[in-house]
Amino acid sequence: MNSPVAQALLLVVIAAIMNAAYVLPMKLNKKWQWEHSWFAFSILGVALVPTLIAMATVPHLWSTYSSVSFKILILMALFGAGWGVALVFTGLAWRRLGLAITFAVSLGTSAAVGALTPLVAQHSDRLMTRQGGLIFFGVLIILVGVGLCGLAGYRRERETQLDRPVPREGYHRGLLLAFLSGILGSMLNLGLAFGGSIQRAAQEHGASVAMMSNAVWLPCLYAGCVPGVIYCYYLMRQRKTLGQLTLAGTWYYWPVSASMGFLWFGSIILYSISTVKLGALGPVIGWPLFLGAIVIASTVLGVATGEWANTGKTPIKIMIFGVSCLVLAIAILGYASNIDMTRSESTLRFTPPDPLSELTNDPFSHGVLNNEY
Repeated sequence: MNSPVAQALLLVVIAAIMNAAYVLPMKLNKKWQWEHSWFAFSILGVALVPTLIAMATVPHLWSTYSSVSFKILILMALFGAGWGVALVFTGLAWRRLGLAITFAVSLGTSAAVGALTPLVAQHSDRLMTRQGGLIFFGVLIILVGVGLCGLAGYRRERETQLDRPVPREGYHRGLLLAFLSGILGSMLNLGLAFGGSIQRAAQEHGASVAMMSNAVWLPCLYAGCVPGVIYCYYLMRQRKTLGQLTLAGTWYYWPVSASMGFLWFGSIILYSISTVKLGALGPVIGWPLFLGAIVIASTVLGVATGEWANTGKTPIKIMIFGVSCLVLAIAILGYASNIDMTRSESTLRFTPPDPLSELTNDPFSHGVLNNEY
């Protein structure tokens, strides 16, 4: 496990398991509806918990932002707001399409956009190389794998009658919402890809290489939690259920929602570290790896909790084939990252990008690897 790529893959797997499981504590909030739990999670898990972790891991956190261009902070906030809107769109698409199709379209789109945008914007010199070809091929296999897992989920739901048939009207709107949620959802990764100047400022203020990305997430998450809070508040007002937030015997629902934040943001931290270990193309390769591993982890958790019981052989066969595609894609992207390691293995220190090169074609604009954690 001395290889940086192997270490990164292990971190991605652990992060994916945490990310696939972070909504499980919500099941304890039995007196709340989804919007109540998500309202509490948006405030505590998306805003408060990351703030506490960032303050504990980034020395002089607030001074870090004073040395960063205001334009970069605005860019991070826009990325975060886009990601926050994506969560709302996902919920709206889910009502029209069901979970399986929404999951496949949204994650597949996010994997492609979140990987290819920084590749084209920051590393265009690698597009026509062997490494670039492997990245494109790996992302394509992930799209196929996620699509097959979505098909398997659709067949499972149909055969077990867990979902009502999707009404004809609204179906195409649901597809559009799922597609848009994938595009906007990828913006969380773009925040990391284009937040190198914040990483460097955090490192200059004493943050370790492993934890410097925590400073990047806060501007994204502060803006990202707002759409979820507004949407959930709107649902509670519309359904006249605001009072359920303070029902007797529900006080512990709030720390439960905070625990969701520890799982979720913990997965984001591990993903951030994995991108450093993956080298210059960390967010390019790491994002589809992360999303592909989440699909695998959520599928395994679904099998372990009995979601695939009595569904027949066909959905399981499709699911196995889809997961196999994702495993293959992870191997391909891991190999592509290993090519990157050979280009930067002589570099001894992680150097986040200069703000002026944030949107340039500098092949090392995300920084290069440092194994001294």
